[in-house]
Amino acid sequence: MSTDLVFKALADPTRQRILQVIVNQEVNVSELVEILRQPQSTVSRHLRVLRDAELILDRREGTTAVYAAVSPTPDGDGNSDRLRGRLLDWVAEQPLPRAVARRLERVLHNRRMRSEAFFERVGHRWDQLREDCYGPAFPFEALTALLPRDWTVADVGTGTGYLLPHLAAQFARVIAVDPVPAMLKAARDRPDLRNTDNVDFRAGDLSGLPMEDGEVDLALAILVLHHVPSPPAALAELGRIVKPEGHLVLVEQVTHQCEEFHERMQDRWWGFEPEALATQVRQNGFADVRHVPLASAEPTTANTPETPQLFVLTARRTSKSPGEKNEKKQRETITERNERDATDFGEPS
Repeated sequence: MSTDLVFKALADPTRQRILQVIVNQEVNVSELVEILRQPQSTVSRHLRVLRDAELILDRREGTTAVYAAVSPTPDGDGNSDRLRGRLLDWVAEQPLPRAVARRLERVLHNRRMRSEAFFERVGHRWDQLREDCYGPAFPFEALTALLPRDWTVADVGTGTGYLLPHLAAQFARVIAVDPVPAMLKAARDRPDLRNTDNVDFRAGDLSGLPMEDGEVDLALAILVLHHVPSPPAALAELGRIVKPEGHLVLVEQVTHQCEEFHERMQDRWWGFEPEALATQVRQNGFADVRHVPLASAEPTTANTPETPQLFVLTARRTSKSPGEKNEKKQRETITERNERDATDFGEPS
């Protein structure tokens, strides 16, 4: 940065005024014209001088150039960078003339009003607009970004692999399990998985998952448990494959009487009482068990049947297995446990 250019740029009162406005607020040329009551050609000429002096920079918003003050950087060129920083600090401290300050406030107010008017105009269809632009899954992807990327995640009962593209993008390794060959093939053939190499497809079900003990950091069972013959055995398997301090996420139906839905979806169980399911999860080696209801969706068509309420249950695998905590349980066979615990879920249809 040339100090001569900096002092030349600040020698003109109009450029000082422009810099006073820009140092605290990004503005475009049209807004500066309104604020300063100067012709656009004049404003543009002064902006070029300030930009050449490296006191401001511009960025594009569509076809419009927006101007902001340059922020001094830690790796700047020593004395020149410090000089620029001090000059911009001094400019920021100088009060704007009252008339200029009023016009700046009016410009900012009009900008806010335009934004509010837009959202009022599209508010009734805003959710659909966002889905049209970004798809329905981006909030899920944003939330999963909070989790460690080096995890191994099991998608148990993956079906056609709806979650797999998102899981594959977020985690180091994904194991997709389903007992139905046609479903597993559909998952393998998903176009959005063509360029992924971290998804392992395995045939199997919750009566005996094709995974080693403690193989995964996170097990997902999304709307799966109400299809299995023995929920207690399924929970035992989920407890087996999750490593100590790993996590479990279940999404399930609350106990319901939605007969048409039940028949259409070929469900085996009529949902679960969340607290009863939480008790079963705890008995299979998990702690910090929480369950919360999920929002119900409105029917998409007149032919959509009444659907049951959903809930999500989350839990953390403890460092010890249930058998290590209770020698009596360790001696019980899986069959005995299933026969005893099945009564907690009621009988399937």
